[in-house]
Parts: sequence; C-alpha cells; structure tokens
Amino acid sequence: MGFANERALQRAGWENSMDHETALEELRERYARGGLPLEEFRRLMGTLMVTTDPAERAAILAQLPPEPPHMLADLPATRIRTRPASSGGKVHRVSAFFGEVDRSGSLWELGPETHVSATFGSAKVDVRMARLSEGENVLRVTALFGEVTVIVPEGLRVYVDSSARFGEVAVPGHHVGGITGQDSFTLGSADAGSWLRIEATATFGEVSIKAR
Repeated sequence: MGFANERALQRAGWENSMDHETALEELRERYARGGLPLEEFRRLMGTLMVTTDPAERAAILAQLPPEPPHMLADLPATRIRTRPASSGGKVHRVSAFFGEVDRSGSLWELGPETHVSATFGSAKVDVRMARLSEGENVLRVTALFGEVTVIVPEGLRVYVDSSARFGEVAVPGHHVGGITGQDSFTLGSADAGSWLRIEATATFGEVSIKAR
C-alpha cells in the first residue's frame, strides 16, 4: 500500500471517531492550509454546525478535495491518529462562529488545556478569571477571519508561539503579521507553580494578547 493511501486510511479512522468540535477544527485547519475555496468552506462549516451524527460528520469531511501527498506527509502522525491533547488531560473548547464569546465575567476552567477559535466572529478570554492547573497550561488560539483577545495577568510566566498568515498576532512589545510570519516570545517572571503556553494562529484574522 502506498504512503498516501496508508495515511488516508489512518485519517478516515480518525474522522469516524471525532466529536463535533474536533470536526470543526479539522475543517478550519484544512482551510487555513489552503486549497479550499472560501464559499466551499462556509458551506461545509454551516453543515457541520447543525450535524450531530459522527457518520454524517465523516461524510461531510469526505467531501473535501484530496490533499497533495506532500501535505499529508507534513502532517504529524499523532494529529492523524488521535485528537490533539498535548497535556493528556481534559481539553476545554471555546468557539465563536459568526458570533461572539466572552469569558471574562466569571470564573472558568482553562487548565490543563483550552482551545479557543473565532471564525468570522470574536472571542475574549480573560486568564485572570481562569482556573489553572499545576504546571503547564496550554491555550491554543485560532483566529480565522475573526478576532481573539487574550488578557493575561501581569507577572504570570507566559510562553507564546505565534503564527500569522495574512493576519496579525500582537503581544506586548512584539508583533507578527503580513503575508506569513512566525515567532516566539516570553512574558512575565520566572516559572511558579503554574505557567501558560499560548499557541496563537491568525489566518486572515487577529489575535491580541494583553497583560494587565
């Protein structure tokens, strides 16, 4: 069996077991990698939003055009075989799709890992109101034709990995933008009992990280 066919079978098994939010994330990432027209992305995203059957989700994603073999080869094997969960614990998800989400008015769970996405919408998350786990906490932020604002406490140790494609990631004292760009920054003081790692991706969108 060829390499591309083997990876395609692995992907098929993963898609059949994915939940609703993971299916949405897969479609967003596929669009961000290119090769999917905007109108087709909007159509498939709208269909996924109202689908509850895992078999229907797999059938919707099966409509995606095949990716070139070199793009399949570049995908990490763990991303194809299982849902992303680098912390090994529960993954919390915040999604703003053609809407607005605000996590700043009450306490909320961030640790050990939270995914925040804004697709044609906006999201605001205030880490000062979040419960962190002991050790590393991961906040994965994706702005796709949307805007995400992250507020972190001053002094908290924050590691930022940023990537922009026709978008912008703004961090105090740093900026990544333009056609394509990526960089890493560190904010705050030395590691304490808890610290934060932010993985920020802006594709035709904006991620703003502020310390207050």
